Amino acid sequence: MTSSRLFRSAALLTAAAAAAVGLAACGSDSSSAASDSSSSASGSARAFDLQAHRGGRGEHTEESLYGFEQALKLGVDTLELDIVLTKDLQPIIWHDPTIDPTKCSDTAAATPGDRQFPYVGKVVHDLTYKQIETLTCGKKLEGFPDAKVVEGNKIALLPQLFALADKYNARVHYNIETKIEGEKRSESATPQQYVDVMLGAIKAAGKTDLVDIQSFDWRTLPLVRAADPSIPLVALWDETTWKSKSQWTGSVDYDAVGGDVIAGAKQLGVQVLSPGYSVPYGQTTKDAGFKLIADKGFVDRAHSAGFTVIPWTINDTDVMNAQIDAGADGIITDYPSRLRQVLADRSMPLPKAY
Repeated sequence: MTSSRLFRSAALLTAAAAAAVGLAACGSDSSSAASDSSSSASGSARAFDLQAHRGGRGEHTEESLYGFEQALKLGVDTLELDIVLTKDLQPIIWHDPTIDPTKCSDTAAATPGDRQFPYVGKVVHDLTYKQIETLTCGKKLEGFPDAKVVEGNKIALLPQLFALADKYNARVHYNIETKIEGEKRSESATPQQYVDVMLGAIKAAGKTDLVDIQSFDWRTLPLVRAADPSIPLVALWDETTWKSKSQWTGSVDYDAVGGDVIAGAKQLGVQVLSPGYSVPYGQTTKDAGFKLIADKGFVDRAHSAGFTVIPWTINDTDVMNAQIDAGADGIITDYPSRLRQVLADRSMPLPKAY
């Protein structure tokens, strides 16, 4: 692991202390109490990791270059994104295994008489990038009515995002998910193909020291470690993947570790634990029986075992505060502006705005 990686891991593990300092100063004027602070020249991150989920899909069209650009201008630590591989193994920034009709529209066939046209509704891995390029994917989503719709949005490639960040000279981090369908494996490229293509793009862009690789399909993560041990690995899970006889957990056996995900993660060899923050997902502090998956007891135990903890996807400000109080090292959110304000209100350092 490089020195910047070691610094980043150490910095994340101080998040609980930083949150405690922030609590002591809570209520200070945000404009003076928490000014922007850039990462050091080595590329290390600060104590708390503000991650813009899909670029901030609550604020702009998800996974759009426009949305990622706005996140850079706002100031986030990490751009969280998903990669799906096309039939010709191009790494597109896209969340779903299919072309979702609620997000995309067809325009025209990529070639005259293309029998796969229309493409909306098709499995992404069955389509080439030339076919994907014909789509426009900028629609208002039911769950995010206030998000700015990027008219005519085109699905981007991973190198295009790196080029966008370079335009701003942004030393932002990237938390990149391999969108592999663990229970419908024929709808995805193989884990090895994901690793080869993604690491090829990451290394070509010179971003190796700025990238974490995350996955629900834990088969991917040891392959990344074998290819480049310097890249931090993130174990994603929720109650649909971390379960008995799961097809998502690779060599880790849920029953053999007694359902203890921390023990399972030790076997897997990851550095970051990233759970869905509540069961059922989407609970708030006002709901009866509200409980964080990564509560203080979990976070303390994870820290003692050497892990950092970054739950997903928290959009409610009261829950954000509760998760920070529990000692989390970061939060993945659809609303980076909200989380940034929460950090400011707690007098915690803010990510650099570009």
